[in-house]
Amino acid sequence: MLGSSFGQSMSRHKKLKSVNLEAQSNCLDTKSTGIDVEDNGHGEDCKSTGIHFFPPLYAKRYRLAVETLTKYDIKSVIDFGCAECHFVKHLSSVPCLEAIALVDINKELLVSKQKTIAPELRHFIFKRKNPLHVSLLAGSAEETDSRVSHFEGVTMIELIEHLYPDVLQKVTHNVFGNIKPRLCLVTTPNSEFNVLFKNADPNKFRHWDHKFEWNQTEFKSWCEEICRRYNYIVEYTGVGLLPDKETHHLGYCSQAAVFCLNHQRVFSQSLSNEHFSLCYELIAEADYPFEKETCSLNERIDLEVKYCVQYLASSLRKENSGNDEGPVALQISRILNFPNIKSFCDEDAVRESLHRCEYQISDDQLIVYVPEEENDENDVNTEEDQCVAHQVCQDYEMHLESWD
Repeated sequence: MLGSSFGQSMSRHKKLKSVNLEAQSNCLDTKSTGIDVEDNGHGEDCKSTGIHFFPPLYAKRYRLAVETLTKYDIKSVIDFGCAECHFVKHLSSVPCLEAIALVDINKELLVSKQKTIAPELRHFIFKRKNPLHVSLLAGSAEETDSRVSHFEGVTMIELIEHLYPDVLQKVTHNVFGNIKPRLCLVTTPNSEFNVLFKNADPNKFRHWDHKFEWNQTEFKSWCEEICRRYNYIVEYTGVGLLPDKETHHLGYCSQAAVFCLNHQRVFSQSLSNEHFSLCYELIAEADYPFEKETCSLNERIDLEVKYCVQYLASSLRKENSGNDEGPVALQISRILNFPNIKSFCDEDAVRESLHRCEYQISDDQLIVYVPEEENDENDVNTEEDQCVAHQVCQDYEMHLESWD
């Protein structure tokens, strides 16, 4: 199924001065149905059939992509077929992203839309927690540019139905065989849904440039072949499911697949490790404002360690004597049970921090002695704070014990 009938251009939404009349005659009559799911959402209502997507279908697709990238904590993503760059407005809200590459073959369109990637006023008022670099690149998804060959995620939203068989095969191998992203999201029209647009002819497509529209079985067959060849697992989803249960067998209006690299088994097929060249043309790039860290890593560690020591010492005092007085001996390993500590330092770094904070440590480096005066007004002594912190430690310790 890697080579079904597709269209050649990468752009999802194209504004052309001349229209291919033969292709146009093979698409849905959008004037009569009010449907063109390739647009910006202005034509996605169908009064004659009672279909109304709110939010618009394009917004639902973008939201699905944002939620997926966030769920899998993707740091860098390539959006192939970015077209007019509307997606970047949504991508910039993904907190885990640090790099976005918008790639399309239509250079002229990218040049006209290059200002779209620049940060807006809201990005300066509500700054991100981490840096974000956005690059706009003219190039083909058949090729891998060395600047994006290491990216963790790929999105292809309403793209593959525009690719001819030979182009699709090259794009598929490039994405899953060369780039090998940790995650790839693909969306494409579901042809079974078209009957709800009063499309009597099954050969008519939603957009004049579509060279195919797969049904659910065809799409799954293509996805399963990718999994078999390139060591991926897939989860199926989509957007545009109508509330009427009688239509649920038709599936989503826009079907989607979330591919995740399968790390659980060894991939025997040898893949090329060739050095990729700079084959894309950089059209524009932008850096988004973010809240810069004002303290060093050691200062951050010291603040976290002191907080954890104070909480644990206070808890032990209450358990042992029923009051907050007296020195305590605390196992250093318990400090690592706090997620904030475990996330960015190890036990050696904790010991170094305890030395910097002038705590006394046992000769075997396993115990830290917390003096009585360490219990001051900055300690975690309120009942609410005690309960919250205790639950955090308890949950985290349980997680460590149950993890296999």
